[in-house]
Amino acid sequence: MAEPEANAPAEIQQTVSEARYAATSATGSASIQIINYNYSGPVPPEPPPPPGAGPASDADRPCPYRGLFHFGPNDAAVFFGREAVVDTLQRALRRRAVLPLLGASGSGKSSVVFAGLVPRLEREGHWRYSYFRPGTDPFHALALALVPLYAPDVDATEGILQARRLAEALRTGELPLADVLARVRHHAPLERPLLIADQFEELYSLCPEEGTRRAFLEVLFRGFAAAGSASSDPSAASAQPEVPRLLLTMRADFLGSALAYRPFAELFQREGDGKAAVMLGPMNDTELREAIEKPAATQSVAFESGLVERILADVAAEPGHLPLLEFALTQLWSRRQGALLTHGAYTAIGGVEGALARHADACYAALSPSDQGEARRVLLQLVRPGEGTEDTRRLATRQELGDARWPLARRLADDRLVVTSRDAAGDDTVEVVHEALIRHWGELRGWLAADRGFRAWQERLRGSLAQWRATAREEGGLLRGAALAEARDQLKERPEDLAAAEREFIEASAAAEDEGRRRERRRRRVVFGGLSGGLAAVSVALLLAWGQLVRAQRQRGEALAATAKLTVAAGGVDALFEALAAAGFSRYGQLHPAASPLPARAVEAMGEGEARHRERNRLRGHQGVVWSAAFSGDGSRIVSAGGDGTVRVWDAKSGKGIGEPLRGHQGGVWSAAFSGDGSRIVSAGEDGTVRLWDPAWTDLIRLVCRSLRDHASLVAPANDVEREARHTCERWGWPR
Repeated sequence: MAEPEANAPAEIQQTVSEARYAATSATGSASIQIINYNYSGPVPPEPPPPPGAGPASDADRPCPYRGLFHFGPNDAAVFFGREAVVDTLQRALRRRAVLPLLGASGSGKSSVVFAGLVPRLEREGHWRYSYFRPGTDPFHALALALVPLYAPDVDATEGILQARRLAEALRTGELPLADVLARVRHHAPLERPLLIADQFEELYSLCPEEGTRRAFLEVLFRGFAAAGSASSDPSAASAQPEVPRLLLTMRADFLGSALAYRPFAELFQREGDGKAAVMLGPMNDTELREAIEKPAATQSVAFESGLVERILADVAAEPGHLPLLEFALTQLWSRRQGALLTHGAYTAIGGVEGALARHADACYAALSPSDQGEARRVLLQLVRPGEGTEDTRRLATRQELGDARWPLARRLADDRLVVTSRDAAGDDTVEVVHEALIRHWGELRGWLAADRGFRAWQERLRGSLAQWRATAREEGGLLRGAALAEARDQLKERPEDLAAAEREFIEASAAAEDEGRRRERRRRRVVFGGLSGGLAAVSVALLLAWGQLVRAQRQRGEALAATAKLTVAAGGVDALFEALAAAGFSRYGQLHPAASPLPARAVEAMGEGEARHRERNRLRGHQGVVWSAAFSGDGSRIVSAGGDGTVRVWDAKSGKGIGEPLRGHQGGVWSAAFSGDGSRIVSAGEDGTVRLWDPAWTDLIRLVCRSLRDHASLVAPANDVEREARHTCERWGWPR
């Protein structure tokens, strides 16, 4: 195991009095235990020492930076640079019942809320908080956050049981969320309830069911709308201060997913009643300087001359820089010389950009070759490949990784590459310490590039597994066909990368398919055995029926040939088709139909039809009647107008359509014609409009309706329309 850094305690031990929220710093072991998802009650930050009154010794100086962990309520004394956005959030919450906070990955959304806004509201007084992350089961996560708000005195076991019952009641609609929020208000009528949904993008990145996501959003927004006002607007806040508020933090690259659901999209479109959403942008140089210098000043530690400017220059060129900055400052703190942070130490850690990668590389290199292979498997399971978005971290359970790999996960936690915790059910969990590790560690990026196809397939498999479990393991939820074939191949090639539950799911699917095939073979044997006794009689009957069918088809061929012979003069090409059909029917039943002679009448009909008619092509495409057709000036194209409301352009030689049909008329198109030079098309329709088109485009580019739309009804003919359109183009300055 890697040795802990200098001045870093071996374990994180943090006592949070009168609170149900546990935060950690980035020093020492990265194992976090969240006692509950609820944070309640005042957590006064320790005041910084007065200027000039530093700690008794250098060893007493705790690190004021948080590495890759977000700042929590106990870190308010060392959280700087975000006062302006905290002011904005505080004002917006006075007017909004539901407030989204959006920002890029690594912009510090969670820190702004927990270390900036929460302590600010706590000083304001009369606020009660609870928070959750949606995870794979958003209903259960929400229930875990709500129970401590309306039943704070229950013990941990009873709280878990209540959360499970509440989650199911919310999921099925048995209990509306508005009733739960009313109970929260009843429990503490003079306090303002605030529910914080942190990392809300997990609803899209971790929850596999589209139906579950939609149902959860409907329950959430409808509940806050009903609790906040009588209107259906989930963002409207009552004038009463105790109305429940919902604050969402979400990565901005998931905004498209949010906008796909109308009630969620409406949160970003409000005007006139305060902030619809708060967008967290990057920190400017002044704010970054405060975030760098002021935490160190609380411990009477200074930066060597020019070092802050050097750090600022490195940060400016690095997107999503805040986690990297905090990690570099944490590393820099561990190498300080007394009360001074130096250029030499900053160079040694690799600067802002290199600190995290160097740390991860060193931790990985310290592992044995066999542990390196297992570490790769563990870390890949903690990343969910993005589909139109960046890759995100995912929470894995000890059961998924297996007991054999759990000691390695704990070691990676000691090295601060992952975070181990426990979920509400008491199961051990692990996740990447921060998504900055996914984006900036070259080794992990290389593994992801090589295994992206497998991991994307595995996430789809987990979605199917979750559905199978949700249906009480019904056979209909098992894999079938091509999906099962792919799963069999993956199980054969990479069994060590699949969790026990995933292997069980594939094996159960394969067993069900094999059993289905055996049942089908048994059924066929029974069916064929029953049929064999009557096969001879059926064969005789079939032969008789076949002879009757052959005679009937040949008679039909003779009749068609006679009809074609009689109608070839008037029927045109259609008579030729009838003659060809007659030839086919006359050969019905022949062992060698190609060598069989054609009936004389069919031959005569085809000969006369070929001599009389010279139709070159049929242009098919209009749905219904065709009202007009005209050649272009050079004869290479044909334009047609149809009752189906479309104008179509054809290649005169091949008869194939050119481009997409031109649509725009509301009703049938009575006429269409090319301009003299063939560059434009003009059409007239029963909707009373004349439209001018560029035939090279599939979209309408000119709508000559401002001057020609006064027609009361039909517009025709097209040649007159073209002349009027030409005058309109000259008047408006369009190219002709």
